[in-house]
Amino acid sequence: MSGPLPSSGPLSLTDIQGEFLGSAPIGLSEYYRGGPYVPDSSSTATIPTSGTIAVSNFYGTRRRIAIPITISSPTLNYDLYANRSPSYVAGISDLTFTVNSGVRVGSNSVDAYAMSVPSSFNAGDTVTVVNNGYIQGMGGTGGPSILGASPGPAGFKGGNAMYANRPVTVQNNGIVAGGGGGGGTGGGGQDDKGPARWGGAGGGGAGYNVGPGGAGPYGGSNGTNDAGGGGGAGDAATGGTGGGRGAAGNPGSNSGGANPRPGGAGGPAGYYIVGNPYVTWSATGTREGSVG
Repeated sequence: MSGPLPSSGPLSLTDIQGEFLGSAPIGLSEYYRGGPYVPDSSSTATIPTSGTIAVSNFYGTRRRIAIPITISSPTLNYDLYANRSPSYVAGISDLTFTVNSGVRVGSNSVDAYAMSVPSSFNAGDTVTVVNNGYIQGMGGTGGPSILGASPGPAGFKGGNAMYANRPVTVQNNGIVAGGGGGGGTGGGGQDDKGPARWGGAGGGGAGYNVGPGGAGPYGGSNGTNDAGGGGGAGDAATGGTGGGRGAAGNPGSNSGGANPRPGGAGGPAGYYIVGNPYVTWSATGTREGSVG
């Protein structure tokens, strides 16, 4: 399968068989488009499905199918195999998924990937991702505000951006980033015989979708696509700021007074890639976070 066949000049039945396979003796009637050897695709449009067929019909054709797929609007939990084209034929397809400039591919959960390259493709297929936009994990939630002399809870983890379970080439001209971790809660407080005081909630981590700020009366701010949200200013201690793209959340502040308590740890960032041994980075672009 060397294809494509030459667009002019000498072209033999042997050349056609070399590209489209088949067995001897060679007959052109074996090679109608849509038959056992020639897929019905844009690469074979000049080959008839029946009737008169000539060697000249095969100029510039190829057995393999080039399938371009464009992601032109924001989307979540994008599975490349689930979004393959109807023209896909297992084993002979060369798929290129392009994320347009400014478009974000994200996730609706920190436990789900923004983009997945599953093993469902045939081993003979090639898969390429051209990222001109953003592929981002969801941001982590900030720790909740707390009342009383208690240590602050930790912020929650950010989500992962990409997952690969088969070979894929990634041309990253944009940004691939794990979701930022949520900020930790500030330590709660209560002096001897005094009123209980609040530790402020942590801010949400950056991502797409964004991480929510921690809940409570001193709630944290939601993250944005690119930056973490601020922590809530409790009356005992302030919650930590959520992490930016690919960054862990910040810890909450320690409370003061007679019974000080530590702030919670920031949540870890999501990975920008899980399954990196399967990935060939033809362009690295901006990658934020770490490798899982």
